[in-house]
Amino acid sequence: MMNSEDKALDEAFKKRVASEFAGARDRATANGDSIEDFVRSLGITRAALCKYVNGKAIPSLRVLRRARKYHKVNLSYGELGVGYLKTRKSDPRQMELQFSMSEISKDQIEIRKFRPKGESSVELWINIDFSKGA
Repeated sequence: MMNSEDKALDEAFKKRVASEFAGARDRATANGDSIEDFVRSLGITRAALCKYVNGKAIPSLRVLRRARKYHKVNLSYGELGVGYLKTRKSDPRQMELQFSMSEISKDQIEIRKFRPKGESSVELWINIDFSKGA
């Protein structure tokens, strides 16, 4: 059972969530995204968004992480601060490549494979020929 201090902190956080999520929603729609695009990027339903914007619910850490990543929502989560944003360990089967897209032309890229992989992922295999100039 929550005491009065906990309830007050809970309500204050809900108000901050409501303000941040309403602002993020408004920015997204101003940039041409639909509400469906916005909620999909957060991995939530329209009903959940409504609860957050109306101060009726607190999003999970996963939702807060996505909101920060995709929509610049800046909320600390109690004593965790922004520590909930710690990156996950990378998959050793994946490699991160850093290069400028301006250095690559369309004729240097060959799509080898593109297929669904799991419920919410796709697999993309590409071949980029760096020996050719852009």
